[in-house]
Formats: sequence, C-alpha cells, structure tokens
Amino acid sequence: MTVPTLTADAVFRSIVGLPGRDTAPADDGHDQAVRVAADILGAQVIHDFTPTASPAFTADPSGVAHRIGRADFGNWLHTVGVSAQGCSRPVRLSGTSTTTNPRTGEVLESFATAGLPDAVLYKPCGSRLASVCPACAETYRYDTYHLIASGLRGGKGVPETVACHPAVFATFTAPSFGVVHSANVDRRTGRIRPCRPRRDRPTCKHGRPMSCPARHHRDAPCVGTPLCLDCYHHDHQVIFNAYAPRLWARTIDTLSRSLRRVAKAHGVTLKLRYAKVAEFQARGVIHLHAIFRLDGYDPADPAAVLPPPDCLNAADVCDLIRDAAASTAIVTPGHPDRPEGWPLVWGEQIDMRIVRTGIADAQVTEQHVAGYLAKYATKSTETVGGTAARIAPGLHLPADTHLGRLLAACRHLGRPDAGEDFDRLRPKAHMLGFAGHFSTKSRRYSTTLGKLRAARRPASRSGVRVISPAEFDTAEHLADDTTLVIDGQWTYLGSGWLTLADAELANASAAAARERRPARV
Repeated sequence: MTVPTLTADAVFRSIVGLPGRDTAPADDGHDQAVRVAADILGAQVIHDFTPTASPAFTADPSGVAHRIGRADFGNWLHTVGVSAQGCSRPVRLSGTSTTTNPRTGEVLESFATAGLPDAVLYKPCGSRLASVCPACAETYRYDTYHLIASGLRGGKGVPETVACHPAVFATFTAPSFGVVHSANVDRRTGRIRPCRPRRDRPTCKHGRPMSCPARHHRDAPCVGTPLCLDCYHHDHQVIFNAYAPRLWARTIDTLSRSLRRVAKAHGVTLKLRYAKVAEFQARGVIHLHAIFRLDGYDPADPAAVLPPPDCLNAADVCDLIRDAAASTAIVTPGHPDRPEGWPLVWGEQIDMRIVRTGIADAQVTEQHVAGYLAKYATKSTETVGGTAARIAPGLHLPADTHLGRLLAACRHLGRPDAGEDFDRLRPKAHMLGFAGHFSTKSRRYSTTLGKLRAARRPASRSGVRVISPAEFDTAEHLADDTTLVIDGQWTYLGSGWLTLADAELANASAAAARERRPARV
C-alpha cells in the first residue's frame, strides 16, 4: 500500500515545522508513515505489517496500526494537524462553505467536508483549562500573558508610557473557615517548618488533635485538608466562593470612591485600571490576584491612557487598596439554614507588591506578573482534587473527605427551597460554588482576548461579519467591490476523536510539534 499524494515525511514537516526530505520515493509512503507514527508515539516500528479490515486484533488493540495502514493516513494526519491544532477533544463538524462574488455570481471558493478523511472537519474546543485540553489552554495562556503584559509595558494599542505608571500586584485571600494542614516554608532559608506545632497538644470538641508537628511538602495530599472535618465550616466556604465576585465588585467601588476623594484633594482626576485572575487554594477556597495601574484621566477623552500626576506613587496605591479591602464587607441574602445570611470579608493576608518595570534584578517585574497570572488563568479545582465536568445529580458524594463535604454543601445549600439567590450552587458544584469569571479586567487596562484572536485569523477572514438573509441588501453590496458572500451550512456532530487510535496519534503528534522533536526516518 502506498501514499502517493503526500509522503509521511512531508506530513511530519507540516505538523512539526521542520525541514524534511521531499525526495522520498512514492512507493515507500506506507513504510515511512509507519515509522513516523511509531516515532511520534515513542513506540517501536511494526515490521511486516499487513493492514486488515478490522482494528480489533491482539497486536493492536487501540487500532493505531489500522489507522496508519489506511491509504489516506497522510492526508488525515495533515488535516487534523492543521484544523484541530493539537486539541485533545476537538469539535466535529460536517457541512459545506461557498464563497461567491455577488456582482458576477462567480463561485470563488467551495469547501465540503465530504472530501476530507472521515468526512469530518475538526475544530479546536477552545477550552482554557489545562486539565481538559493542554493545547487550547496553552493558547489561552499566551493570550492572557500578552493581555496582562501590554497593560504594564505598552503595545497592542496601549501607549508605551504606561511602563512609567505606578503599578501594584495585589493578592486578596479568603478568611479562615477552620484549621487546615499547611506547608510552612521559611522564605529566608527555604526550609520546611512544622505544620502546626503546639506544646499543649489541644483537641477539638470532637476529640481530634488540633496540632500537627509534621513537615509537609507543598504537594503533600494532606495540605489544605482540615484537621477536623466536623469543625470546619464547609457551608461558609462554599458561600464565600459563590459571592466572591460580588465582594470584589464592592471592593472596587470602595476603592474608586477613595481614589476620587484623594484626587479631589489634590485637584486632579485619576483612574485605577486593573486585571485580575481567580485561583483556588489547596483548601478549595477562591482567592484573587490583581494588577492595578494608576492612570491620569481626561473626562473629555475617556479612552485616552494618560500619565498620572506626581502627587501619588505606588506606595500610596498600596495604602488605598489595603484600606479598601479591610473596610469592605457584605452580607448574603437570607437562607433557610441561616435567615440572617452569611457575613463575608477578605482575609487578613492581603499581599501587596510594587511592580518595577525595566529593572533586571527586581523582585516583581511585568514579566513575573504576566507569567504568574497567565499560569493560573488555565487552572481550576485541580489542586483540591476537583474536576472540570459538572457533577451528576444522582452521584454519591463521600462524606469522609474534605472535597466530598464541599460538594455536599453545594448540593444542600442550593436545594430548590433555598431561593433564587442560591440556585447556582448545584450547577456550579464542580467549581465548589464559584460562578464568576476566572479572568476579568477593566475596559481601558489593555487590549482584549477577542482582538488577540482576531489577529491570528487568516487574512481572507479579516473583516468578515455575520448577517441574516433579511439584512442582506443586494444593491448596497453590489456597489461594494470588496463584498463577498460566504454561505456556510454546518452541522455539529459531537466532540472528541472518533477512536482511541485517532486520539493517540493526533495528541502525540501535537506533543511532538510542541517539543520540535525531529522524526527518525
């Protein structure tokens, strides 16, 4: 069997991006495909293999060799490499697309999935979670990095003068809901200290010890778990996760009012722009990382990013943020289990660091901040042992674990008689009650994710706007020489690869592409 249309080395070159040999004989395409796929998978080459009609045989239980032995393997590998872009669970589409010149009626381009291998078009899922799709999450991380960095050093529509604006990196933590195991690391020496040493070795009302002399590593399974499950306030923590976005909005309002009073006292106008990312701590509670930048403000030109006056510096911004966090508190609506509601405040550990731009040996620079926020933008509840998938209503939840108690609290507090203020707790149980956006920013901080994604689109798709047939004005569009009509009919077939063999080959080839590992052919 041969692959005369596309040699395996050319397929690998198109996916990995390395120069290859175009002089391979056409009759050796199948053997090269086997060697390339085996190299991509990190397996041994299968010698003397004869393709069969069924992939279910002992030597190849997953069907990898069967896929490699097909005549269209080269075209399939090239197609999924270009369209799926390494996605772990791509969206499968079926349909057609036709590009027509409305003035002449000429068909400029026609595409149909019927001509593709398996008659399916694969598109990336676009997930931001690294635990769900590493390839799409990596793209999201890069976009978030540039979004954060451009607001600190300029570029992508932001003036470079922002590099001289006062900037503060702040972390808002949650209060304590009970005593948990922790990894205490001495910042000066780097040595791990005992978890919770107590000479008197106290016990709680349930008879469990409330001290721990062990030294836990950061990745230890017990870190973040309560010393006593019955003493821990799981309900209060779930409610904090659910109302953390509202507490953040109230904090920003308080901070804005404080800034206006200070600006009025100095006879100037100021704006505090920000970008934030949410992160789950090991105990399963949300906390927020935010970068604040102080700008001047012109009411006549709100879109302008102006240098701030010299009356305030980064240390003053730290004081304003710290006072706003300490003075902000909200009370949730009443619940059948707690009619007076739950009081919510930020924790006492509000970390503030001044961002120094352009200093090589600085403790915190724009590269550190952007990289830190971008990393956590692709994470979710993995640190607690959670999952990205929603929890089925009838799923049994273990009551002897910290995670099981949190999930049970979401289900219990979000019951139908709790009211509409708590009706999102059950659907968001897999997020431990958190229903907000993991990354947000103020309007004028920097560019947007939509603009970054639009810049990656092919030039042929730039300026494309979707309209309904009722909006199409034939006379108007005939007068425009640049107008093209794209008629697409698409059907959603599902998500994920068709077989385990396809998933292994596509994901392994994408991993090889990221590592830039050449093939041994």
